[in-house]
Order: sequence, then C-alpha cells, then structure tokens
Amino acid sequence: MDTIDEQTLVAVADLICGDGTMFYRKGNELAEFFRRAGWKEITAYDGDTRKSWTVTHLLRRQDEPNAIERILTRLADPRDYPHDRESANEVRDRLNLLLEVENLHVELDDDLRPVIKAGRAAPKSIPEDISRQKLQYSIEEIVTDQALVPLLNQRIIEIEKCRANGCYLAAMIHLGGLVEGLLMDAAVSRPIPDSIWDEPEAKAERVRRAPADKLTLHSLIYAAHRLRWIDTDVYRIVGGLRSIRNLVHPHAQRKSPGDVPDEDTVDMYWPVFIGTVNDLGRTRPGESSARQARPAVDSAGPWARRKR
Repeated sequence: MDTIDEQTLVAVADLICGDGTMFYRKGNELAEFFRRAGWKEITAYDGDTRKSWTVTHLLRRQDEPNAIERILTRLADPRDYPHDRESANEVRDRLNLLLEVENLHVELDDDLRPVIKAGRAAPKSIPEDISRQKLQYSIEEIVTDQALVPLLNQRIIEIEKCRANGCYLAAMIHLGGLVEGLLMDAAVSRPIPDSIWDEPEAKAERVRRAPADKLTLHSLIYAAHRLRWIDTDVYRIVGGLRSIRNLVHPHAQRKSPGDVPDEDTVDMYWPVFIGTVNDLGRTRPGESSARQARPAVDSAGPWARRKR
C-alpha cells in the first residue's frame, strides 16, 4: 500500500472518532482503538480535542504504510463492534467512500477479517424491495406531455441514488415531486368539472379552484380521487407523502414533530408511486377494459422503455 494522502487521513480521523454516530469513541477509547490496531507505543489521551489527538497520531506515521493499513483494517473489523454488525457495515461503507480517491477499498475475507484491496469497492445493488415488479404501465404510457417524461424519469433515478446513499429526506422530496408531476399531467389532459370545487367535501378539505396547471398537490390529490383517477388506498396514503414532501421547507420541518425520514420511510411510500402509475394508467381516457387487467410490463417498470 502506498502512502495515504494527509487529507484522507484527516477524514479517516473523523470516522475513528465517530461523532454523531452509534460508533462514537471517547478519548480513552481512542487510545484503546490504536492499541487494538497494533500500535503498541501509543500515548495516553491527553485531553486535547479527540479529532486533533487522532489526526496527530495518524500523521506521525503517515509514511509507514503498514501501520496505516492496520488502522484502516481495524476500523473496518467487525470485532471492534461487538453485537452491532450494522455499525460495522456502515463504517466499512463510509471508509470505502473515503478510500476511493486512493484507489483502495476494504473488504472482508472468508474469515470475516478486513483486508485492503486495490481499486474501488463494488457498487451496492438496490434491494429488490424497491424494484418496480408490480408496475403495470411505463411513464411514457401514462404521461401525455412527452417533454415531461425525461424529467420524471430523472426523478426516479435520483430517488434511487438518494436511497442508496442514505439521503432519505431528499428521496422523499423527489418522490413527492414525482407523484405531483404525474397528477399534474393528468389534471391538464383530463377534464375537471368546475362543480367539484363547490361541493361540501371540497370545502371541508379546503381545496381551492385553480387552472389545472396551477393546482396545489393537495388539490390534485383531491381531484384525482374525486374523479376516480386514483383509488382510495392511494388517496389515503399519498396525503402522508404530501406532508413529508413539504419538509423541503426548513421552517416546515422545524415545526413538524417526529423523526426525519429514514430507509423504512422510503420503502413504505414507494408503493404510492406504483399505485399512482397503475391507477392513472388504468383510468386514462380510452383505456380498454381488457387492458385494465393486464399483467405487469416487466421488472424494470418505468425504466424499461428508456433502456431499450
């Protein structure tokens, strides 16, 4: 292994300290970590800031690749995280991101011991639970404004990337925008009787009349359900998605109780997109009854036509 760049080691020091994570190390625990990595002549923690103390020790031996390698492998060693395999995996993933610029990565061998390998770590695949296996229509089939199609497909790509990299709030904001785009296209291309805005239900829901391309997401959801473009199951759940989408505004997030979205949140609301696509496809003008009951297009869903 060649000498690791100073800035990379500074970033590694952050990971060793573990501020704001489940693998936070106190001052005395930092010294113990270095000893477990085989650094026998490590000085005791002297009360300096934890990061400064860690960086100082790493840079002292920057020109000793074997010593630095022992630190990197110990940092990714599951034995340093007893009873917490999830943290061990998270640390290894974060470390591999830092080591990309050094063209290195850490992986576990058959005995679950970490080893340094040349090259970047293999990309993690998106779990099957977010696949589009139940999608019955492609974006191209249900969206009438073809200029909108690549924009919506780009949202899908970014949702996938955000989820894969732990940016769950961003994924939910994109997901809300994606559903809003689908409903807006339907509102522009399908007739909406003016009378629905004067109904008692509309007043109770506080939805407001507006030109189709100016409707809020709240009004779009109401109209789509009232006109039976989407089923009640989607209608009930998409309201929650709307609330989370509104966290795009920091002041709204500050006033919102509860935890920020996590991986489970994305997985729970992804089926709302699937249901919206399927319902809009099934209820689009001119859709035949025979086609309404057709099977899923394929496992690639809305990506299918773009990849051909």
